[in-house]
Amino acid sequence: MKKLVTSIAFLTLVGCASTNYSDFEMGEAFISNLEVNEIHNLKKGQHKLKLSFNYQISKYANGNDLYSCSVQFLALDGTTTSIQKGKRSPCMLNKAKGEISITWPTVLDKTFSPSKEQLSNIKYPMEYFIAIHQQTGKNINQIIGKTPIQISEVKI
Repeated sequence: MKKLVTSIAFLTLVGCASTNYSDFEMGEAFISNLEVNEIHNLKKGQHKLKLSFNYQISKYANGNDLYSCSVQFLALDGTTTSIQKGKRSPCMLNKAKGEISITWPTVLDKTFSPSKEQLSNIKYPMEYFIAIHQQTGKNINQIIGKTPIQISEVKI
Protein backbone atom coordinates (compact mmCIF):
# COMPACT_ATOMS: atom_id res chain seq x y z
CA MET A 1 0.00 0.00 0.00
CA LYS A 2 2.84 2.39 0.89
CA LYS A 3 4.46 1.76 -2.53
CA LEU A 4 1.15 2.45 -4.28
CA VAL A 5 0.68 5.80 -2.51
CA THR A 6 4.29 6.78 -3.25
CA SER A 7 3.89 5.86 -6.92
CA ILE A 8 0.67 7.88 -7.26
CA ALA A 9 2.26 10.89 -5.56
CA PHE A 10 5.29 10.70 -7.88
CA LEU A 11 3.13 10.45 -11.02
CA THR A 12 1.04 13.39 -9.86
CA LEU A 13 4.15 15.53 -9.34
CA VAL A 14 5.57 14.55 -12.75
CA GLY A 15 2.24 15.37 -14.40
CA CYS A 16 2.14 18.80 -12.75
CA ALA A 17 5.69 19.57 -13.80
CA SER A 18 5.10 18.97 -17.52
CA THR A 19 4.81 21.94 -19.84
CA ASN A 20 1.70 22.58 -21.91
CA TYR A 21 3.32 24.03 -25.04
CA SER A 22 -0.04 25.01 -26.51
CA ASP A 23 -0.19 27.73 -23.83
CA PHE A 24 2.61 29.61 -25.63
CA GLU A 25 1.94 31.73 -28.69
CA MET A 26 4.28 31.06 -31.62
CA GLY A 27 6.90 33.76 -31.94
CA GLU A 28 8.95 34.97 -34.85
CA ALA A 29 12.71 35.37 -34.67
CA PHE A 30 15.05 37.72 -36.49
CA ILE A 31 18.81 37.25 -36.83
CA SER A 32 21.15 40.11 -37.69
CA ASN A 33 24.85 40.97 -37.76
CA LEU A 34 25.87 37.40 -38.55
CA GLU A 35 29.62 36.80 -38.57
CA VAL A 36 31.06 33.40 -39.49
CA ASN A 37 34.67 32.31 -39.25
CA GLU A 38 35.55 28.79 -40.29
CA ILE A 39 38.20 26.97 -38.31
CA HIS A 40 39.51 24.05 -40.31
CA ASN A 41 42.37 21.68 -40.76
CA LEU A 42 40.86 18.68 -42.51
CA LYS A 43 44.08 16.63 -42.20
CA LYS A 44 43.61 16.80 -38.42
CA GLY A 45 39.84 16.33 -38.64
CA GLN A 46 38.98 19.88 -37.60
CA HIS A 47 36.12 21.88 -39.04
CA LYS A 48 34.11 24.21 -36.84
CA LEU A 49 32.05 27.33 -37.43
CA LYS A 50 32.75 30.21 -35.07
CA LEU A 51 29.47 32.17 -35.10
CA SER A 52 28.29 35.42 -33.63
CA PHE A 53 24.97 37.15 -34.25
CA ASN A 54 22.23 39.24 -32.69
CA TYR A 55 18.71 37.88 -32.34
CA GLN A 56 15.26 39.11 -31.40
CA ILE A 57 12.17 36.99 -30.69
CA SER A 58 8.68 38.46 -30.91
CA LYS A 59 5.98 37.11 -28.58
CA TYR A 60 8.74 35.79 -26.30
CA ALA A 61 7.51 33.70 -23.36
CA ASN A 62 9.72 33.53 -20.25
CA GLY A 63 11.13 30.32 -18.89
CA ASN A 64 10.82 26.65 -19.72
CA ASP A 65 13.76 26.55 -22.19
CA LEU A 66 11.40 27.30 -25.06
CA TYR A 67 13.96 28.79 -27.47
CA SER A 68 17.22 27.52 -28.93
CA CYS A 69 19.42 27.99 -31.95
CA SER A 70 21.19 25.54 -34.20
CA VAL A 71 23.20 25.24 -37.37
CA GLN A 72 21.25 23.35 -40.03
CA PHE A 73 23.25 21.63 -42.80
CA LEU A 74 21.52 21.08 -46.13
CA ALA A 75 21.27 17.54 -47.49
CA LEU A 76 21.06 16.40 -51.10
CA ASP A 77 17.40 15.43 -50.67
CA GLY A 78 16.40 18.96 -49.61
CA THR A 79 16.15 18.22 -45.89
CA THR A 80 18.42 19.64 -43.21
CA THR A 81 20.32 18.10 -40.33
CA SER A 82 21.96 19.50 -37.25
CA ILE A 83 24.57 17.96 -35.00
CA GLN A 84 25.16 18.44 -31.31
CA LYS A 85 26.42 16.44 -28.37
CA GLY A 86 23.89 15.48 -25.75
CA LYS A 87 20.16 16.05 -25.69
CA ARG A 88 20.18 19.69 -24.63
CA SER A 89 21.02 22.32 -27.23
CA PRO A 90 24.34 24.10 -26.65
CA CYS A 91 22.59 27.29 -27.77
CA MET A 92 19.67 28.05 -25.45
CA LEU A 93 18.09 31.51 -25.76
CA ASN A 94 16.78 32.79 -22.42
CA LYS A 95 15.99 36.39 -23.34
CA ALA A 96 13.78 38.05 -25.95
CA LYS A 97 16.83 39.59 -27.59
CA GLY A 98 20.56 39.31 -27.25
CA GLU A 99 23.88 38.41 -28.80
CA ILE A 100 25.23 34.90 -29.26
CA SER A 101 28.81 33.73 -29.79
CA ILE A 102 29.26 30.00 -30.23
CA THR A 103 31.55 27.52 -31.95
CA TRP A 104 29.64 24.75 -33.75
CA PRO A 105 31.30 21.61 -35.19
CA THR A 106 30.36 20.55 -38.71
CA VAL A 107 29.91 16.99 -39.98
CA LEU A 108 33.57 17.07 -41.07
CA ASP A 109 34.86 17.64 -37.51
CA LYS A 110 36.32 14.67 -35.61
CA THR A 111 34.22 15.48 -32.52
CA PHE A 112 31.21 14.33 -34.52
CA SER A 113 31.26 10.74 -35.79
CA PRO A 114 28.95 10.79 -38.79
CA SER A 115 27.95 7.62 -40.54
CA LYS A 116 28.96 7.12 -44.18
CA GLU A 117 25.29 7.63 -45.05
CA GLN A 118 25.19 11.02 -43.30
CA LEU A 119 28.41 12.14 -45.00
CA SER A 120 27.21 11.03 -48.43
CA ASN A 121 23.87 12.82 -47.99
CA ILE A 122 25.39 16.24 -47.13
CA LYS A 123 25.52 18.75 -49.94
CA TYR A 124 29.07 19.84 -50.91
CA PRO A 125 30.35 22.46 -50.75
CA MET A 126 28.52 22.49 -47.43
CA GLU A 127 25.54 24.80 -47.25
CA TYR A 128 24.03 25.73 -43.92
CA PHE A 129 21.95 28.30 -42.08
CA ILE A 130 21.49 29.36 -38.49
CA ALA A 131 18.00 28.67 -37.16
CA ILE A 132 16.09 29.75 -34.07
CA HIS A 133 13.62 27.18 -32.78
CA GLN A 134 10.63 27.31 -30.44
CA GLN A 135 9.58 24.18 -28.55
CA THR A 136 6.10 23.00 -29.55
CA GLY A 137 6.19 19.67 -27.70
CA LYS A 138 8.39 17.62 -25.40
CA ASN A 139 10.84 16.66 -28.17
CA ILE A 140 9.39 18.75 -30.99
CA ASN A 141 10.27 22.25 -32.13
CA GLN A 142 9.59 24.58 -35.01
CA ILE A 143 11.97 26.96 -36.77
CA ILE A 144 10.74 30.51 -36.18
CA GLY A 145 13.62 32.35 -37.82
CA LYS A 146 16.70 31.67 -39.91
CA THR A 147 19.55 33.29 -41.78
CA PRO A 148 20.08 33.13 -45.52
CA ILE A 149 22.01 30.06 -46.66
CA GLN A 150 25.75 30.25 -46.08
CA ILE A 151 28.30 28.32 -48.16
CA SER A 152 31.38 26.79 -46.56
CA GLU A 153 34.77 27.94 -47.76
CA VAL A 154 36.03 24.34 -47.52
CA LYS A 155 35.95 22.65 -50.91
CA ILE A 156 35.91 18.87 -51.00
